[in-house]
Amino acid sequence: MIEVKLKVPEKIAGIIPEISYAIYIEALNEVCKKRLIHDQKRTQEIKAQIAVYEAKYRQSYDEFSSHVPDTFEGHNDWIEWSYIQKVYDGLSDKISKLKLIIR
Repeated sequence: MIEVKLKVPEKIAGIIPEISYAIYIEALNEVCKKRLIHDQKRTQEIKAQIAVYEAKYRQSYDEFSSHVPDTFEGHNDWIEWSYIQKVYDGLSDKISKLKLIIR
C-alpha cells in the first residue's frame, strides 16, 4: 500500500476533511481513465508494428525468437521485435491494472 499526499490551497483546506476520500477516488478514477485511453491507443500502434513482423516471417514472436535466422537482417529484426514485444507486454499488463481501478 502506498500513501498519497494532496496539497491544496489554504482557502479550501477546511472542506477537504469532509470530502477527501471522495476526491481521491474520483481523481484517481479520472486519471486512470485518461491513461487507459492513451495506453490503449499506443497498444494498437504497437500491434500494427508486430503485425508487420508476423507477416514478414509468417509466425509469432515466440516462434521466431526460438530460431532466429542467422543473418544480419534476422538479428536486427529480432532485436527490434523483442523491444516492441516487451513494450506491448508491459502496456497490456498496465491496461489490466488500470481496468481494475476504474469503476
